[in-house]
Amino acid sequence: MKFLFLLVLVVLLLAGVPVAYCVGFAAVIGMISNGGIHLMNISQATINGVNNFTLLAVPLFLLAGKLMNTGGVTRRLFRFAGMLVGWLPGGLGHVNVLCSVIFAGMSGSAVADAGGLGAIELEAQRNAGYDDEFSVGVTAASSLLGPLIPPSVPLILFGMMSGASVGSLFMAGIIPGIVLALSFMLLVSWMAHKRHYPREAFPGLREAVKISIDAILPLMAVVIILAGRFSGFFTTTECAAVVVVYSMILCMFIYREVNLRKLHELLIETVKDTVTVSIIVAFAALLGTVLVRSMLPQQIAKLMGGIVTNRYMFLIILNIFLLFVGMFMESTSCVTILVPILLPLALQWGVTPIQLGIIFVVNLGVGVMSPPFGILIFVMSKVAGMDSMRVAKSFIPWILVTIIVVFIISFIPQLTLWLPSLMGLSVN
Repeated sequence: MKFLFLLVLVVLLLAGVPVAYCVGFAAVIGMISNGGIHLMNISQATINGVNNFTLLAVPLFLLAGKLMNTGGVTRRLFRFAGMLVGWLPGGLGHVNVLCSVIFAGMSGSAVADAGGLGAIELEAQRNAGYDDEFSVGVTAASSLLGPLIPPSVPLILFGMMSGASVGSLFMAGIIPGIVLALSFMLLVSWMAHKRHYPREAFPGLREAVKISIDAILPLMAVVIILAGRFSGFFTTTECAAVVVVYSMILCMFIYREVNLRKLHELLIETVKDTVTVSIIVAFAALLGTVLVRSMLPQQIAKLMGGIVTNRYMFLIILNIFLLFVGMFMESTSCVTILVPILLPLALQWGVTPIQLGIIFVVNLGVGVMSPPFGILIFVMSKVAGMDSMRVAKSFIPWILVTIIVVFIISFIPQLTLWLPSLMGLSVN
């Protein structure tokens, strides 16, 4: 009876009830079974859940990504990436990955990457003779770099739920992001050799200089984020606000591809996305108080104490669990629900919150590509005009590569912790 709310949560999720209401209703059931409902506790927990300065960065980065997707920034970045790596075998596949690395430093969202850059990349690859399965697979896989390379919306939420430094989490994601990008590029090279994909011609020195100059202003957004955040001049939220202002100036007054009507539409889209996230976070905070009252994390720790005998076994179980959960729930829900449960266990087995955050993000990235409910399956199906089952099959090799990288990151913590330590940031 004490843990009835967990059963309610699972049943509602399987029934297709919106995640926010699943979490809220389960939290209320949990309060009933653990001492009764207190309306003051409900209002305090939910309001405190969203009353967080760092959380303001989420809508700001979402708006910045939407502005850049609409305002011609992604098109200029694509040409720049093409000039740098398009001449390699399977050139447009490498361009796809590199472009996502650059755009990841602006949007922090896999869906923004796939939905914005994806349309440009797919059209270019189709015109060059690449098969649709490869094009869709590399586009979706490279978009996973968005939540890993700073800024990152999931890492902001993880920091808020765990109390870990968002700056440390941002720095911790850089090297794993590079490792994942290089792994994708190795797979692109292997597929290009096997399937005889073409290379892109180098545009020539004069054209390369022109493309580079055209990309300077978009690339400055990355410079603002990294330099401002890690010099200590901006907080994460202030940095997001500055990037939004910069994106508006770039897209509305310099490139003139976003007018007031379009800006109004983008603001409405951002508000809708933010409300969805905020409701989940608010109810997850309420569920967190129920978890504390029910002592569920301690019960799970006691149970696992008889099963897990070392750190490596814990990491294997953790990764398998997150991979499985990620197939059914989107990242925001997973982070807000699972962090309060899994963080005490991770600390018990010597996994720092910073490393746990990166493990969370990469595992849940696999989930957004995996059936039955992976959101990237439906995004890419819509963008490419392909059947969702065909899209899901094309993801298989990319999912396998990502899973390999997940375990590398898990078993070699220095990949995650070295850079924050070097910068003098907290890794605990």
